[in-house]
Amino acid sequence: MNYLEKIPVPPHGTFNLGLTAANNKGMVGFFGHPVIDGKYRPDGKCTTANSPPFKKLLATRNVGPFALTGIKPALDAIEAIFLRVKAEQPALYAILQTEGMLCCRFTKIKQKNGTIKIGPNVSNHSWGTAVDIKLAGSLDTQGDGFTQRGLLVLSAYFNAAGWFWGAAFPVEDAMHFEVSRSLLSRWQQSGLI
Repeated sequence: MNYLEKIPVPPHGTFNLGLTAANNKGMVGFFGHPVIDGKYRPDGKCTTANSPPFKKLLATRNVGPFALTGIKPALDAIEAIFLRVKAEQPALYAILQTEGMLCCRFTKIKQKNGTIKIGPNVSNHSWGTAVDIKLAGSLDTQGDGFTQRGLLVLSAYFNAAGWFWGAAFPVEDAMHFEVSRSLLSRWQQSGLI
C-alpha cells in the first residue's frame, strides 16, 4: 500500500463517529490555561507551559516511533495506539514521524491564498492533547481537502481510542489528531486529569 498517496478526505460522516473536538472553553475547564494568565505569543509561536498545576500533568516519553511531550494520559493512549499499528500495519509504523505535540500557542489556519492566520482560539497542542503526524518526512497539506492514505488508515486507530481526527475541521488538517471531549471527560472522572 502506498501510504503517501494523496486521496480525497472521506465524507465527514464516515470517521470521528460519536466524537467531538474539545473547544477552548472546555479545555480551560479541564485544565485551566497552561500559560499563566493565558498570555500566548501573538505570532503563533510556542510559549512555554508555566502554570504549576498544569506542568505537573506533563511528561516526555518515547511512545514507539518517536518521543513526545504531552499530558501523561495522552502519552499512554498514543503509546497504545502505536503498539496496535506496529502489530497490524508494520509498514505504516515504520514511516511514522511527528511535527510535535506540546506547543502553547494560538491556532494557525491556512487561508485560501496560502497565508497563515493566527488565532483567536488557543490550539489544543497547548495542553499536550494533540499531535501532528507526518509520514516518511512528508507533511500533509492543510486545507486542500486531501489526505495521505496512511493518515486515513491511522485515523481508524486514533478514532477507536477516542481521538478526534482534524480532517473534519472547517479547514481540513489531516495530520492533526486530538483527544476528544468524551475521552477527556472519562479521564477526569477516573482522576487521571
